Amino acid sequence: MRILNLAKVIVRRGSDGKYLLLRSSKWEERPDRSQKPDLAGGMVEAGESIADGAVRELQEEAGISVQPNQLELVYTETFRSDKDGASINRSIFFVEVNGDPQVTLSWEHEEYWWASASELQVLEIREPYPQIFHYLADIGLLR
Repeated sequence: MRILNLAKVIVRRGSDGKYLLLRSSKWEERPDRSQKPDLAGGMVEAGESIADGAVRELQEEAGISVQPNQLELVYTETFRSDKDGASINRSIFFVEVNGDPQVTLSWEHEEYWWASASELQVLEIREPYPQIFHYLADIGLLR
């Protein structure tokens, strides 16, 4: 059985405490994700640590550079892919960035915005992100 690692990053902007959200580009082959809210991140490459993959994906998708030791692992789960039956390990990291970072989007996303914690908790976004946002609010990390 194939095992894949997926890493996503919740980014909080230090200047005002808002969180980075991306809007996926149009994907004809994935209408469930096409032009919907998303977090920066993606599949970890072979030979890469999960934290290194999260850092790389954040840089590629949003142009934001952080170091792996700045990331805080806040959520993990393992599930089976509906597509090919692979086992996927999903890791969600949290990072606070200083100031007001310049966001540079890749082709994978067409828009970004900064949202408050309360906006995240009512955002229409695919699972498991709503439950993760509520959990992070309950423990005081999403504020």
